Amino acid sequence: MADDIWILGDQVIRVSFDTKGYTFYKGGKGIPGEPMEKYSQLVAVKGDDKVLIPTIPDLKGRVAIKSAEEALDFVRLFTAPETHYLFHDSRYIEPTAEEQRDMNLALKPVTYKETNGSFAIERNLVSRDGKLVRATERVTAEGDYSLEATEVVDEHSPIPYPLYQ
Repeated sequence: MADDIWILGDQVIRVSFDTKGYTFYKGGKGIPGEPMEKYSQLVAVKGDDKVLIPTIPDLKGRVAIKSAEEALDFVRLFTAPETHYLFHDSRYIEPTAEEQRDMNLALKPVTYKETNGSFAIERNLVSRDGKLVRATERVTAEGDYSLEATEVVDEHSPIPYPLYQ
């Protein structure tokens, strides 16, 4: 029931792609618990309508991706350290440029382009089990996402995956 859904009104998640009239917030369902990250989810709000988006596939059809830059912003929604935990099925985070610089890592840069009616992205990610990988991802205009391949760059990433107790 939508009445059980809560949002953190000051926690708007700004994105560059079309969200079909919805505004994204950090929120959840039921009584907020501690730590907040463990119970938080993405909530799409339009007027009085609140929709939980707990997994990456739940974004499909709720967005419109028009460019490769927007596709990159889309995948960063569920891999950014600040928002990855909103998706129960998120298994990776993207290391920030600062982390890469601080760790003195010489990693390949992010690449993204439109190909065959969808968008291809290659970037570095850190997995939950601590591996640094080079990922190949694909996004459609409707927000259908697939992780097509990963290649392990480092079995023991110097960049930690955040843990929530």
